[in-house]
Amino acid sequence: MKRLLWWFLAVLVSVSAGCMLISGMLAFNTLRNTQKDVFNAKFSVAAQRAATAAEQAVALGMPLSDQSPLEAMLARETILEPAIAGFGIVSAQGQALLGQRPAHTTQPTLTLLEQPIRNDLGETIAKVALYYDTSARLQAEQQLRQRITTATWTALLGVCAATLVAGFALLRHIGTPHARRARPLITGGLRLSLTAMAALVLSLGMLWIGWQAHRAGQDLIQPDQLAKTAAIVRSSAGLIERGLAAGIPAQALVGLDAHTDRLRQENPEIASLSFIATTGHALYGAVPTATEKRLASTAPVTHAGIAVGELVVVLDPSILARLLQATLLDMVFLGAISLLMALELLALALGSRGARALASTEVRQQRLAHPEQQHTPWRTTSASSVRPALFLFMLSEELTRPFLPGWARQIAPEGQTLSPELLAGLPLVLFLATVALLQWPLASWSERRGRKPGFILGALLSATGLALAAATQHYGLFLAARLLSAAGFALVFVSGQGLVIDGSMPADRARSLAQFVRAILVAGLCGPSLGGLIADHWGVQTAFAICSVLALLVAAVAWMQLPPSTPAAPTAQERPSTNPTHTLGTVLRQPGLMTLLIGCALPAKLLLAALCFYLLPVYLQDTGHSSATIGRLQTIYPLTMVLLVPLAARLADRWGRRSLFVLMGGLLAGCSAMLAWPTGTSTTALALVLLGLGLGQSLSIAPQSALIADFARNAPAGQSAGILGLFRLVERGGSALGPATGAMLLTAWGFGPALACIGLLVLGGSVTYGWHLFQQPADTPPPQPAH
Repeated sequence: MKRLLWWFLAVLVSVSAGCMLISGMLAFNTLRNTQKDVFNAKFSVAAQRAATAAEQAVALGMPLSDQSPLEAMLARETILEPAIAGFGIVSAQGQALLGQRPAHTTQPTLTLLEQPIRNDLGETIAKVALYYDTSARLQAEQQLRQRITTATWTALLGVCAATLVAGFALLRHIGTPHARRARPLITGGLRLSLTAMAALVLSLGMLWIGWQAHRAGQDLIQPDQLAKTAAIVRSSAGLIERGLAAGIPAQALVGLDAHTDRLRQENPEIASLSFIATTGHALYGAVPTATEKRLASTAPVTHAGIAVGELVVVLDPSILARLLQATLLDMVFLGAISLLMALELLALALGSRGARALASTEVRQQRLAHPEQQHTPWRTTSASSVRPALFLFMLSEELTRPFLPGWARQIAPEGQTLSPELLAGLPLVLFLATVALLQWPLASWSERRGRKPGFILGALLSATGLALAAATQHYGLFLAARLLSAAGFALVFVSGQGLVIDGSMPADRARSLAQFVRAILVAGLCGPSLGGLIADHWGVQTAFAICSVLALLVAAVAWMQLPPSTPAAPTAQERPSTNPTHTLGTVLRQPGLMTLLIGCALPAKLLLAALCFYLLPVYLQDTGHSSATIGRLQTIYPLTMVLLVPLAARLADRWGRRSLFVLMGGLLAGCSAMLAWPTGTSTTALALVLLGLGLGQSLSIAPQSALIADFARNAPAGQSAGILGLFRLVERGGSALGPATGAMLLTAWGFGPALACIGLLVLGGSVTYGWHLFQQPADTPPPQPAH
């Protein structure tokens, strides 16, 4: 047993170390990009100021080659900023008009920035040419890299050492002579104890990296931010001087509000702008405090050679914290995902026998902790063997969710009769429709040919489709790739679910299916965030290639870990009718089955697919959010499900009120979707909608599957496969309708009304199911098979 726990501890340490490395990389990339933008922006401000002055001179009919005030301004900017190697005006043909060029323009660290100068007709008549040296930025970037690398390795070593020490202490506690009489350190099991300790040290490690990144940003980026505000304040002071030269009194200057708003919109690091007279009182804005003056840039304002005041631009001290906020949020999600993946990888590393042995030890520990309670071990043989391979397979598809609709719209051909929104949703619709149509025939095929061969074949088909998607940018071939992956997905799903149902008993069926669902949900939690990060940093086609490799790994894991399955050979009594219409009609006459399918199963999947697979990524991409942001929001639903599905399944089994759980979940999910319209479509409102959807479906998903399994188990001979196939067909049909419905409603009404309309549909289906349910005094079990 100790060897198994050491394996688990090794998985935790490995995952924690990887989390620290990725966190350091994210922090460094954020600071490096910020540093680069700030460094380049101050030269853009100077070039824009020179172009504006030149355009005003041209508007007055003055030739650019004879502008001594403009030439003096160019020379003054060159003196104020040592990194400027050359600053001048060139004609549209490249002839030098004013200023100077550097002697060697091919210097590796020299960068050219050009700003067009246009006449009143909008024609480019000349250009501002600004050469600046990036040596200082590269040196600061190297210092930034060293500091973040040091912080990352310190955190990595500290996290690994703390996890090992805590794990060693726990293992020593278990191995002591009095351990048989001692209670576990943390109630809930050995894995929970180790995971809680790993979560604590992982949080401390990420806090350390975040704090060190903020300190490095203040030391290495804030000077460039102050230099940028200095360029902005000089440009703004020039605008005020032109107003004073036009005869406008300093107390009556207009347009400063609009100018300040535009500056703050384009430069979020600016906190305020003030115009202070020589007497010390504010002509515009407020007099900066002593604290604000330490982060302020000033420029004198003169009129006719006489100083009339100074302009003050104050830097926002919290700008770096806000810039790092998204990165820190990525790190938090990464930490949670790492721990969940560690639990899933444990089953992969130990195998089904090791996982069962560890679970048995946990049950013994729970009995010692609570001897007054009865602890019955779960029958998890089939579920625990399927779970690792199923998790990896679902992860290979979930990785594509943040970028798939946007990528489809990007490679879609132009000039088609279908709108871009429908073309973006078409791969999803075809994928889910194919899965829906293949559920029924593939369920029978896997039952006849064997669950394990079906699982392996499905993983190979999906890997081939994902590889084709990575290799092509042709829209038609991309659709074909998604159809091939859909066939593999359907085969893996029905084979895995068949293994779980075949190995479960009626008393614990909801809990066994909850394990099956949990593997899917953990993949849904981990996949979008990781997929968004991969797509943002390495591109969409690289992300598809990684998904293909992961699907190939699934085939290998399934071949090694899934139990061998014997193909079913139905007897003459059990063999279904050869008339499909008769079989379907008999299945549909099962009391309460159609109300459950049409009122609850179909609308629930339609809402999930419409919101999470299509509406959310398309809407957020159109509003300027990155794939990483989309991925973070998409993790809210599966995170809620992962935490609550086991609890809801356990309570539904214990109380025997599965139908009531299904009803409550549908009502909550429908109401949450309807609230998207009145509450707005901010990221906070969308997060609440996703939370409500997760709460609702976590109550209903496992009890609903258990009800369908009970219908199948208790159906007359030959109808079991038909009921399960019909359930899968209805569910996948709802998933296929979701993106298509979302695309049509989004085009016609917009995001909020579209989501509210789908929520109303879910609510109506749940009310219909509730009306049917409360016609009976309590849950009426499905009819017993006739003998």
